[in-house]
Amino acid sequence: MSDHRHNAIAYAAIILERADGAVLFMERKDTGFADGLLALPGGLADPGEMLVEACARETKEEVGADVAAADLRTAFVSQVLSETGTPVIGWYFHATRWAGDPVNAEPDQCARLTWLDPTALPTDVESTDAAAVRAWHTKSRPTLWA
Repeated sequence: MSDHRHNAIAYAAIILERADGAVLFMERKDTGFADGLLALPGGLADPGEMLVEACARETKEEVGADVAAADLRTAFVSQVLSETGTPVIGWYFHATRWAGDPVNAEPDQCARLTWLDPTALPTDVESTDAAAVRAWHTKSRPTLWA
């Protein structure tokens, strides 16, 4: 009997919301995925790492902000297929509290940071991240399966 199980890629991202309601995005560059598009801070979980821990780590690595795992709330969950057909589970967290001013902490992979109004996202926002922000903001369907 063959084993039909497969490993999925686990991805954690953050909807970092400023007091005025704006959300932080990064313009990706030289990463091999969604380069030139605006995306939420986030990345792949390391082996054995919980998604909430991955989100806090990636937030610190990418934008220099310290967010406590206890301050992260699930905002959206997605499952999509990568270009190679591998399932990617995206877990999106929301936070309104963090320490430090966000900065471009990875200038080799990020062209710039920008704060965007979640009700008026531009067309150059990565599609899954745009869906996550819209669903979180409108408190609509919490998951995306594509």
